[in-house]
Amino acid sequence: MATVPLILIVDDDKEYREILADKLVSKGFAVKVAGDGEEAIALAKKHLPALILMDVQLPKKDGISATLDLKQDPHTKDIRIIYITNLGDASPDITNLNRNFAKQIGALNYFKKGGELHVLVEQIREILAQ
Repeated sequence: MATVPLILIVDDDKEYREILADKLVSKGFAVKVAGDGEEAIALAKKHLPALILMDVQLPKKDGISATLDLKQDPHTKDIRIIYITNLGDASPDITNLNRNFAKQIGALNYFKKGGELHVLVEQIREILAQ
């Protein structure tokens, strides 16, 4: 029997974390949640999730710093990360800049909060299939 992929959701918005967790569990994923970057690092080291959905703006340690810390640790460097963010994209050029920046610091992509969750689920499935 195949193991269920574990997704770590890191977001300081409890309501959004719960909505996202419910959606992912309903699609067959196991989920852990964290409310800040420090908690995310601790949970990632303990559970080694298949993928982390990381908010950019977090208390204690922001998502970018947490990503850099995870990517520098030999035990967590291969965990895949997608940023989830409220940061806006004013134009297609800004969207491309944001995606390139996310990739340069170790995230595979980013997802705009408020977007269709089925699109995020498909991104997750594609990444985990690689």
